[in-house]
Amino acid sequence: MKWAKAELLNLQDNQIEFDEIVQFDNQNFDKDDRLKGLKDVHVSGTGAFGHSRDTFEFDLAIDGIMICPCAITNELIEVPFETYSHEVFSFVDTDEIDVHVVKNEIIELIPVVFQLIHLEVPLKVVKEGLAEYPQGDGWRVMKEEDYEKSKASQIDPRLAKLKDFKIKND
Repeated sequence: MKWAKAELLNLQDNQIEFDEIVQFDNQNFDKDDRLKGLKDVHVSGTGAFGHSRDTFEFDLAIDGIMICPCAITNELIEVPFETYSHEVFSFVDTDEIDVHVVKNEIIELIPVVFQLIHLEVPLKVVKEGLAEYPQGDGWRVMKEEDYEKSKASQIDPRLAKLKDFKIKND
């Protein structure tokens, strides 16, 4: 999904439409803790020049399945996603934050699509219906509610000696 400015200037109706399935290289996920892969990524939308020939604007619809690790078991889970975005590309330098400056007069959508997908990655994913939490020799993963209950029933070790103290009434 690349377009050169000269190619865009020759468009009929000054608009471009696209509808593609996109693949991402596995190297994109090697150092990512929250996103381990993507599949069935579908990108569609339209693009047209802005008010001047210095900007080109896209309306994007992106959906697919992201593969994320479970926060408890680290098992890979498929999480569907869907996002929409309006992206502006400028052929001249600009200081605007929300505008992508085009290099060598070629618009590349794939890096922008990857960035938009990355914004949709949940901070925490837990496998549905997880009945048993992992445990091992001397350790176990607990639900937060269970931890709070066990913590409330424990006596503070600094105050444990007070339990033995008895007031004598003579």
